[in-house]
Amino acid sequence: MSNTLFWVANILIAWSLCIVLITLVRKPTDIRYTFLNLFRHRRRSAVTLLAITLGGVAVFIFGGFVDYSFYALREQTIRTNLGHIQIYQQGYMANGNSRSLQFTIKDYDSVKATLLADPFITEQTKTITGQLEFSGIISQYDKGVSTFFAGVGIEPQTSLLLGALDSIISGSDLSAVKPLNITLGSGVSSMLSAGYDEWTDLLVVNPEGGQNAMSAQVRGVFRSGIKDYDDTAVKIPLVTAQHLLQTQDVSKIILLLQDTRQTQAVLERVRALIKENNLPLEAHSWDELAIFYHQVVNLFEGIFLFIKTIVSIIVVFMIGNTLMMNVIERTREIATLRALGLSKAYIGRLFILEGIIIGIIGAILSVGSGLIVAMIININGVPMPPSPGYTRGYLAFVMWDRDMHLFWFSCALPLVTALIASIIPSRRAANLVIAEAFRFV
Repeated sequence: MSNTLFWVANILIAWSLCIVLITLVRKPTDIRYTFLNLFRHRRRSAVTLLAITLGGVAVFIFGGFVDYSFYALREQTIRTNLGHIQIYQQGYMANGNSRSLQFTIKDYDSVKATLLADPFITEQTKTITGQLEFSGIISQYDKGVSTFFAGVGIEPQTSLLLGALDSIISGSDLSAVKPLNITLGSGVSSMLSAGYDEWTDLLVVNPEGGQNAMSAQVRGVFRSGIKDYDDTAVKIPLVTAQHLLQTQDVSKIILLLQDTRQTQAVLERVRALIKENNLPLEAHSWDELAIFYHQVVNLFEGIFLFIKTIVSIIVVFMIGNTLMMNVIERTREIATLRALGLSKAYIGRLFILEGIIIGIIGAILSVGSGLIVAMIININGVPMPPSPGYTRGYLAFVMWDRDMHLFWFSCALPLVTALIASIIPSRRAANLVIAEAFRFV
């Protein structure tokens, strides 16, 4: 549906511009008369252009805000231990979500070496790391408190990249030389009343069904901003997690790329390598795994569509009202032109041309004013409260330099709506009966 509307709008824009260009070549005086007629009543035309501009600026600013929100949410999703691409043991997505320790990658070092041996993957990738996911009970027996946790064994040297948006609120991040140090999500830390340098006890079930336990010292407390994640997350050095679970496997291999736009190309290459080497693995992009991200995107797109529809209706009525008033006030003038031999098509084209011209002016003013407002907003940003499910607010900006579709729509909105709004007035003007029009007072 959206693609159909896009192409219809493009056709209308192309048709409008063709009318203007043909008029400039064949009858340039018509352009001059159009401007004179439009601004015969300067106040009315100014109010109409103001309404068009405000609508265009509103769409431009809100569209840029939505684009930035999508970008920020996407990057936060990717950098909260998701990465751009994840590789699993074959069958994990179908059966292993609830049995992650039964669907593990057996030879992590060999698979990682295979990936790093590919020049394209190496060039596009920031880091390749393995993670071991498990769950259990974390306690402080001397305080008599315990809680469920979702643990992840992660290589400490990559934790700063994958958890780049996590903020350490106490202590420091994982250490590569202190394997018994762990970091807690802020929710886990609060429930246990455990802070920096305190000892905790972890109880887990290993892949064979046995129970293992260990004591670990809290090295730091982090906050990702996602409440559900912070309430259960515990990060442990990968070698320590493997020792605790008595396994050398990993649950998944994560690729963090240099540029999110290269995700699909790298994913295709990874899948080709898996097939070439007959590896029992499957690869998925972050886009397939980030369900919450898509829910938020669908919500914002619905809101944006509603705003665009309302603004479009307002602009249509404003331009239509201006052109219709022009027809009424110029009834005797139109009758004179018809009496002099001008055709209905010519009269109708003049009013269509007026709508197109006011749409072009509105498009220029909308984009120009929108850029100025966006630059002013982006100087300091706009403080926003936490989104649903999040615990910290953020600074919102208007992202206008990465999405040409935003410019296209901000220009298309005034031009297309002006063209549509001019159809009825142009038909009314063209179909006036000459004798009756001369009697109009």
